[in-house]
Amino acid sequence: MQAESAVEIVRASLALAFPTATDEGLTRAAELVLRWGSEGVGVQLEPDLAERMLLDLMAVAGQEPREFEAARAPRTDLTYVEPAASRAWSRTAETRDDGLPFIPRPPERPGRGRFRGGWGRGGRG
Repeated sequence: MQAESAVEIVRASLALAFPTATDEGLTRAAELVLRWGSEGVGVQLEPDLAERMLLDLMAVAGQEPREFEAARAPRTDLTYVEPAASRAWSRTAETRDDGLPFIPRPPERPGRGRFRGGWGRGGRG
């Protein structure tokens, strides 16, 4: 697949999630999703890191977080996830000075395990 085609596919998906984002912001965010994917971030995306990435993408795309949260499915105390206090992907101009550390491979701790041996690796559980 050509890089331009991949960017357009990701951009279209982001446009659905971030309806008030700028055109330029959606393109930049799509390019970042592809870059972060090439950095191998996908295998590390536990729920807290996914929430942090979502916030980063909103910042790049120009999507107002309050508008996104208002349209998001309601979450309860059991489904709410606090965004990670670090990143496992390269920073952007929008996130460079926010004080969150870059940790290439987040440390394993109770409640956080890497996706090992799941369904995608030859069987169920």
